[in-house]
Amino acid sequence: MDILADILAVTRLTGHIACHTWCDPPWGIKFEPAPKVWFHIIAAGTALLVPPRGKPLALAPHDLVLLPHGAGHVLCDAPGARAISLADWRARPERKRPGERHRTELVCGSYTLAFAEIHPVLRLLPAVIHVPGADLRAHACLQAAMDLVHCELRDGDVGAERVISRMLEVIFVLVLRRWLDTTDDDTTGWLGALRDEPIGNALVALHTAPERDWTVAELAREVGLSRAVFAKRFAEKVGETPLGYLRKLRIDLATVLLHDTDRSLASIAQSVGYTSEFAFNRAFQRARGVPPGRYRRTASAARA
Repeated sequence: MDILADILAVTRLTGHIACHTWCDPPWGIKFEPAPKVWFHIIAAGTALLVPPRGKPLALAPHDLVLLPHGAGHVLCDAPGARAISLADWRARPERKRPGERHRTELVCGSYTLAFAEIHPVLRLLPAVIHVPGADLRAHACLQAAMDLVHCELRDGDVGAERVISRMLEVIFVLVLRRWLDTTDDDTTGWLGALRDEPIGNALVALHTAPERDWTVAELAREVGLSRAVFAKRFAEKVGETPLGYLRKLRIDLATVLLHDTDRSLASIAQSVGYTSEFAFNRAFQRARGVPPGRYRRTASAARA
């Protein structure tokens, strides 16, 4: 099983462009904290990423940066530059004119999730993932996807928004692959778990049969480890206990079924591993803040 694909499916991680803009110094844009994954592409020129904590990061032409935790931050041309909100930036008149050269061209946006929180596996990614332009150009697939996004932004043809959204999903996966390939094992978080054969096999087992009444001991036997070693190793690699991960996975799957199907609550409860509709209602309300029936009605009304 491709666990990353499964996680993208249940979280509905969807890419959106917030602004494609040209910046003359002095300039600064403030991005507020939000339950999303921010991304920025420096199409031309340079920029400075100022995170809420830590050192500013200098960005060069063609660099790509992801902020997986949705942290608030500033993009600007120089330290101490005055920054305005993204909403105010978008509302200002665009100053680019045909043939005019500008210092910096930005493509900024985000990956939103279907639910109001960052998925536990995304929280285990680093606060900032930076792909330098030189590395990006050396990665043929990533460069091709970026080129297509720029082409669609430039031409604005029929269906451009859909094409861009799909390409942004591709870019997300390719960036994570590249990050995994260039990062030490000790700092790869949950992606490292997929390279750890026993823990990777445990994640596959959970995603393949989330309805099964798993115990930690059964999972440990499944992957050939003692219960104590498995529990400790899973928590270290994935960031939470095996059964804690399973509970969240079940709620994510149930949320998708509530949104996309007209199956009964009892049927959904059984398919994701709950022994009764009552137990499912209680678990879903604890995780999402509303009972599953009300969630379905609200989602249906929003689509109408």
